[in-house]
Amino acid sequence: MKNATLLLSLSLALGAATGCVSRPVVDDSRLDYAATTTRIEAQDIRRTVEAMAESLISDPGVLEATGGARPVLDIEPMKNRSQMIVDMQSITDSVRTRLIRSRLFRFVDRSTAGADIAIMDEQAQLGLTDPRKAVRPGQQTAAQMYLTGSLTDIVNRVGNRSDHYYKFNMILKDLRTGEIVWTDEKEIRKVAHRPYL
Repeated sequence: MKNATLLLSLSLALGAATGCVSRPVVDDSRLDYAATTTRIEAQDIRRTVEAMAESLISDPGVLEATGGARPVLDIEPMKNRSQMIVDMQSITDSVRTRLIRSRLFRFVDRSTAGADIAIMDEQAQLGLTDPRKAVRPGQQTAAQMYLTGSLTDIVNRVGNRSDHYYKFNMILKDLRTGEIVWTDEKEIRKVAHRPYL
C-alpha cells in the first residue's frame, strides 16, 4: 500500500512539474479545406494555378502551334483588376513553375534584364573574364510566345447576403503571328449569409 501511495505521489509531482512548462501544439494545415471567408484563399489560388497550367499544357491548339518544339515563352505578371490585395507576382511565379516542369516551353525572364546587362558590362569592362568567352549583349534568346492574365471580381450585397464572384483569365499569344493560341478562365464564387439579429 505504501508503494502504491508513493508511486501515485511521484506521478502527481512529476505531472505538476511538467505542467508548468507549456509547449505549443502545432497542427499540419491541409491545402484543401472548406472556405472560411468570401475572399480569395490559398486553396483557391493553388487550384486555379493547377487548372490553368493543365489546360494550357494539354490543349491541342498549343501543341499544334509549337510544332513539337519547345518555344521560348515570356510571362507577364498577372494583373489584379479586383478589389482585393493579392500577390499577383506569386501567382505568376507558380504558373511559370508548373509550365517549366512540363518541359514543353523554355522561358526568358525580363524582370532581371537590367541585372543581366550590368553583369555583361562588368565582365567586359573589368577584364576579369576571357573576352572570347564573355557574354555580349544581343545573344540572348528572344521570346516567341507571350503569356498574360488577370484577376477580376464582382461583389454584390443584398440584405444579409454577400455574393463574391472571381474570375482568373489567361491568354497565350504567338508573337510572330499575333494569333491567340490559347485562352482559358477559372471562376470562383463564394456566398456568405449574415444571420438576422
